[in-house]
Amino acid sequence: MLTKVIAMTSVIDDIYDVHGTPDELKLFTDAIERWEITAVDQLPQYMKVAYKALLDVYTEIEEAMVNEERSYRVYYAKEAVSVIG
Repeated sequence: MLTKVIAMTSVIDDIYDVHGTPDELKLFTDAIERWEITAVDQLPQYMKVAYKALLDVYTEIEEAMVNEERSYRVYYAKEAVSVIG
């Protein structure tokens, strides 16, 4: 899981540093702050892929944490990603 989070952080960093225009980055930031799959509809195609992958990684983590009775930790992880964006 840690490897997936690090990989997603790298992808998101590249989107902000290299690929995104200011308008696209505003949409992407808003989507990350919402953490809802419906936000994907407003994003450019290349951001849709990254955003969906981000949601998938954190859903996987949340499922694992529920099984270990530590699901509250996912909230803090999502907050940390929102700050990065």
